[in-house]
Amino acid sequence: MTEATHNLIRPSDAPALAGMPPRAANGAALRWTPGPDELRLPSCEPEDEHVSQNTRHAVAVEDGFGGLRLHWHGRLDVFVGADQFVYWDPAYDPKKNPDNPPMSPDVCVAFGVANRHRSSYVVWEEGKPPDFVLEVASPSSRKRDEKEKRDAYEKMGVPEYFLYDPEGKLKPALSGFELCAGKYRPLPEETFAEGVTGVRSKVLGLCLCMRQPGPSPLDVSLGWYDLATGEFLPTRYELAEGKREADARVAESEARVAESEARVAELEAQIEKMRGD
Repeated sequence: MTEATHNLIRPSDAPALAGMPPRAANGAALRWTPGPDELRLPSCEPEDEHVSQNTRHAVAVEDGFGGLRLHWHGRLDVFVGADQFVYWDPAYDPKKNPDNPPMSPDVCVAFGVANRHRSSYVVWEEGKPPDFVLEVASPSSRKRDEKEKRDAYEKMGVPEYFLYDPEGKLKPALSGFELCAGKYRPLPEETFAEGVTGVRSKVLGLCLCMRQPGPSPLDVSLGWYDLATGEFLPTRYELAEGKREADARVAESEARVAESEARVAELEAQIEKMRGD
């Protein structure tokens, strides 16, 4: 973050939602209402500049975003964002000063800021850049993700930058970098229990891994491995499948109960008939 950015940080507003604590776990005040620049700055690119993505890219972003959002569900001081502008230079102007344009990470995580909906993430209003960024490469963005975006996040001061290429064109397909003395250095690939390999995020306390839980190539996905539990964080799809299976078990149990009750009623009717005879 530049010195000019630090100088433009505004004091946080009081919480706008009743019952929510005014400060994060670390004691920092949380901004619960958008700042004036968040409301003023564009939240998306012009429609004619939109670049479409493929299903591999969409699934990888969902895997990365969904797992983290579920993991920190209920935490008021952790923000998990996806595909939205991160403005980091107050002097940026698309016509007068096009240097340091906003970035649009596929997934980002920021600790110590309010967990609320945002049109954009404005660094000088939030008081800090995101702590973690994940970019999912696509054919149209691969070169920018590997060099230009990494340099921008380094300059922005993002502590960790992860890059995943679902098509495997980048070598390695999954890489991570941590900020040390203002420069990114690679994080090593590690092997965890049961042969799980991935890159450990010190910031998140999780490991990002490539998974293939099923036999189909379409099943290859990103997974967040929790070393504390030795398990992958469940995805929304896995939770939905678990709920379907649980609902099926409940329905089966209820059917058996209904069958047993019908059998009991039948036996009682037979007994009453025998008594009448």
